[in-house]
Amino acid sequence: MQGIASRLRNWLRPLTTPVRAASRRRFLALSALAPLFAAAPALARKAENAMDMAGHGGHMGHGDPMGTAASGHGIPAYAWRDPSIAVTPPPPLTGKGQGVVLTPHLPSLGYEADGDVKVFRLTAQPVERLLLDGPPPPGSIWARWHAAMGGMHGMDIPKKVRLWGYNGSVPGPAIEVTQGDRVRIIVKNELPEPTSVHWHGLEVPNDQDGVGGLTQPAIAPGQTFTYEFTVHQVGTFMYHSSFNEKKQVGMGLGGFFISHPADGSRRVDRDFAILLQEWFFLPGNPAVDVTSTDPNWFTFNGKSAPSTAVLTARVGQAVRLRLANLSNMHAHPIHLHGVTWRVTGTEGGPIPESAQWPGNTVNVAPGTARDVEFRFTHPGYWHMHCHKLHHVVNAHANVPMGIMPMGGMTMLFDVAPAADGKAGEDPGQGVGQGHGHGHTPPAGEAAPPAAGPGQPAPNAPPPAHQGHGNMGGQ
Repeated sequence: MQGIASRLRNWLRPLTTPVRAASRRRFLALSALAPLFAAAPALARKAENAMDMAGHGGHMGHGDPMGTAASGHGIPAYAWRDPSIAVTPPPPLTGKGQGVVLTPHLPSLGYEADGDVKVFRLTAQPVERLLLDGPPPPGSIWARWHAAMGGMHGMDIPKKVRLWGYNGSVPGPAIEVTQGDRVRIIVKNELPEPTSVHWHGLEVPNDQDGVGGLTQPAIAPGQTFTYEFTVHQVGTFMYHSSFNEKKQVGMGLGGFFISHPADGSRRVDRDFAILLQEWFFLPGNPAVDVTSTDPNWFTFNGKSAPSTAVLTARVGQAVRLRLANLSNMHAHPIHLHGVTWRVTGTEGGPIPESAQWPGNTVNVAPGTARDVEFRFTHPGYWHMHCHKLHHVVNAHANVPMGIMPMGGMTMLFDVAPAADGKAGEDPGQGVGQGHGHGHTPPAGEAAPPAAGPGQPAPNAPPPAHQGHGNMGGQ
């Protein structure tokens, strides 16, 4: 603003000489703007102060690391959390679900039984999370791959951010039920603003649909709200905030809601669920900018490669991938090398076999889910990633590009040979760090120790319980 005022003063300087007709017209036109020119320095100072006090577009105030400074209007502007609201530990049954779907990096949600009702508890709260843990573990497939690529240095600095999640997790814990279950979900709000929860794709009574201000009062900070309904559908669904969605979903409030058939059908050997999200962060700022339409970080289940888990399977096993997208802006065409799959389900439920279609890339638009099923025919490390290649590197910047290490929406499958020539046997814990089953490492790298059939890969973190839980860590 001060620079603009200075340039306008220079423009007006010729008017100090005798006024000609053209100059007189310009003088009269600009005289009406004189009050604005006079106020420009004060307006500039006020704008700078407002940005420092309240933050902008979801950023925390520059001089206020907790994002809790006053807004200048007598109302606190809590960008991330309200220090007067305690952030409580996750409900006790977080990570203790008894489901069968593998959710790398995310806990499952257990339930209490109240007669025939399954009671789940969700707490919406501020969460600090590492999108990127730092350099990959020495000896892991990621470390060997990046060394073989000769990638740029400085691309694996830990990325700790401040988001909103459920039960201490972003995305929230996976909820698994069986068709016909009566469920009760008690939601507590520890955010600095009201919220609500929508059951995305589920057919529920109107007053349980979770649209804050429309079908229910929004859940005020510090308050709870109880949802209860019967699940009659089958498939891959989601839950997410439905109040101030642009901000709240953009800050991470979402998770999986999976319903299995009552008749026990649709069983597979390996069933994985991966939630797709995107983010924009300014350098050095841990607060996500939910106003941006040009994200620079991309995650699978809240992690960017090379911190994404390595999924495991054996040749011949039936594998299902449940892919769901809670990005604010972009669709993600997810591609898996080495297989031809069939698209077997959407957020509307299973697709009849006659209507399924083959491929190895499936476009997952915001708000949609896609189930794909396949069998590996060859062992080895198989690359899975978003095919918008802007989405497979971290921390985009306008700098000269060298060799960019794989990042963002990138995962690997570590596929072992069929045990004793037989397909379908369990290769281990479902995820690991990619130390392998004796696969050939990248050129110039030493081979890691092999894991025996049915054993977890060395150094792989144990899951919270068999087949589920917080696999891969926070």
